[in-house]
Amino acid sequence: MVDGMHDAAAVHTPAGNRAPNGPAEPPGSVALLVITGLALFITGLDNLIVTIALPTIRDTLDVSVSDLSWTLNAYTITFAVFMLGASSFGRRYGRRPSFVAGAVIFTISSAVVALSADLVTFGIARAVQGFGAALIVPLAFALVNSYSPAHRRPVYLGVLGGINGLAVALGPFIGGLIISVTNWQIIFWLNVPLGMILVVFAVIVLPVEPRTPARLDIMGFVTVSAGLFLIVLGFLALAQEQFDPAWTVALILAGLLLLALFFRMQVTAGSPLVPPAAIRARGLRLSVATAFFGTAGVFGSVFLLTQYLQLVLGYESAAAGTATLPWTLVPLVAAPAAGILASRLGMKAPLIFGSVLQCVALVWFAFVVRPEVSYLLLVPGMVMAGLGMGVFFALVTGQAMALVDGDQESIASCLSNSARELGVLAGIAVVAVVFAVAGGGDTAEQFAAATPAVLIVAAALQAVSIVTAVASPDERDNKVRTT
Repeated sequence: MVDGMHDAAAVHTPAGNRAPNGPAEPPGSVALLVITGLALFITGLDNLIVTIALPTIRDTLDVSVSDLSWTLNAYTITFAVFMLGASSFGRRYGRRPSFVAGAVIFTISSAVVALSADLVTFGIARAVQGFGAALIVPLAFALVNSYSPAHRRPVYLGVLGGINGLAVALGPFIGGLIISVTNWQIIFWLNVPLGMILVVFAVIVLPVEPRTPARLDIMGFVTVSAGLFLIVLGFLALAQEQFDPAWTVALILAGLLLLALFFRMQVTAGSPLVPPAAIRARGLRLSVATAFFGTAGVFGSVFLLTQYLQLVLGYESAAAGTATLPWTLVPLVAAPAAGILASRLGMKAPLIFGSVLQCVALVWFAFVVRPEVSYLLLVPGMVMAGLGMGVFFALVTGQAMALVDGDQESIASCLSNSARELGVLAGIAVVAVVFAVAGGGDTAEQFAAATPAVLIVAAALQAVSIVTAVASPDERDNKVRTT
């Protein structure tokens, strides 16, 4: 372990007890940021990177579109469902061993996906990949939050959030680029050397921490996993072209009932996955809601507009990805800037600003998209959306962690990131339903006619995130308001 991490561990105290100005920056904190940033980039990229490769993967595995779509979503299912358990594993077995285990699982399963010759192997390997990512992502945020100096913490968390959001948004573009020059397996082979680098440097850089001798809340883990699984299945069913409304609603309601049962169980559990104090934290609940609705609005619209460029405006897949770069690359600048701004103004005001920018951008798109629209008319909306996305994703997880006591930071990170994953699925599902109701179809005319209505609904989802962001307490009050 590098000496800097020994120093970092020596000065670490729970967030609620840190001095406002924080200690001097530990020598290893930048290395920690680099390694966690790499982890978030490769796991975020795998959310949507294969969407543009569907036709070639389908031909290779010789399967139907419906069967392939469900196995592709296996990654998102396990990613969203098992993320809450990452905090418990981290407390029980240590955050470094849990993080390294997640990186090893992610790397090996990526190689298995690339080698898959049949649908079953492909789907199982994607699910295991998602489980590895579920261990990595929330622990990455929690580690940086714990071992960053206080005066740099908002900037570092802003960079991590920006990297994570950027990776998800860049997935279709990078996937299209790879497909245009080589085969789809390269998408997953790239994870192998990156994952190996991640494992080696995680062992070197991440600090060794004491483990909590508490037993795992097995019943709680099973209950919350089952609830999230049913909700995810409901969202995925909702996004299908032909779905049974009664069955879909039943899945989502059953999942919500199981989640309600889970939170009730946590009040009396001996070693709860989510401590009752975190459940009662009004600020955390509002921050998680902001993460869900904000993500649903932005990724539902990204999913739609990428197809609009191809189906209506006639762009090739690689060209469509390039055309969205004003949207997807702006967060590279906006995310660290948001962190700097948050260190001076707090996270609440910039987070509201980011949500407002995204909402205005979606309304802009709704008014300008037409079958013959000039690309130059789309650029202002893309820039606004990119700025808003960069600020939003840079701060939303950091805000959740700042609104709880120091020993609950990992839980807050898990809840926020899980809400974001569910938001991606919900946004795409809502877009699919509204698109069908608005008369959308496969022709350019039908697609163009339905797009404005879909964008308005996406803007409405974003507006909900504005309301919850405004209602959230300011983390600088250094207290958690409860109801």
